[in-house]
Amino acid sequence: MSRSKQFEQRIARIHQLLEADGCAVTWNDRIPDPDNPSQPRQVDILIRRGDEVVHAECRSHKNPQDVKWIEELIGRRVSLAADQIIAVSDSGFTEGARLKAERHGIVLRSLHAVADAEVASWG
Repeated sequence: MSRSKQFEQRIARIHQLLEADGCAVTWNDRIPDPDNPSQPRQVDILIRRGDEVVHAECRSHKNPQDVKWIEELIGRRVSLAADQIIAVSDSGFTEGARLKAERHGIVLRSLHAVADAEVASWG
């Protein structure tokens, strides 16, 4: 299994441990595209909290993730009608990515220097 898939599975497991009872966390899910239901779309981690749908997208790369990825996730949230998007990187984010994410409500999680308090705040 690839390093990136292992990373996604670890993040899915963290969310399984942190989510409240009754929430469903699914790794590597496929959902219908609202504009083309016969075309399934892959989601790294799908979290269902009652009526709320959250997509967690993961990147395991050498360099911090940039604004381009955040812009892709903004479009993905709109296109797939997600209530929230969480971007998870094991190499951090550039300043531009952090600013863009904050402005557009994309939640950032960075595992390159994670502290216990930060993980506790994820739930």
